[in-house]
Amino acid sequence: MKLIPIYRINTYVVPESLDRVIEGVLSVDGLIYGNYKNVAWHSNDGIEQFVPSENSVPTEGSIGERKQVTSFKIEFSIPRDKNLLSKVIEEGIYPNHPWDEPVVQVTEEYETRKHG
Repeated sequence: MKLIPIYRINTYVVPESLDRVIEGVLSVDGLIYGNYKNVAWHSNDGIEQFVPSENSVPTEGSIGERKQVTSFKIEFSIPRDKNLLSKVIEEGIYPNHPWDEPVVQVTEEYETRKHG
């Protein structure tokens, strides 16, 4: 067994943009986990809420009014490399995500590898 340092990345997206965001990430990194590639997880039917401020450019909702939308959580990991992390977020998530300010959460963790 090996412990591998990784970044765990979470983001939330409306269902109709799920595949676009995942494909955007995959265009930057193959999301390899051991002997597997394209390894990602997503939930179904969560509720995201927000209130757009005066400086926002909302895709959904109106400035100053609370909006709730169905969203999915996407979760995946990449090797702990800051340049790769920036590229995944700036080239994989941001241009493929419909929101003006996507929620992207990054934590430093370890994953196990049984083989290799």
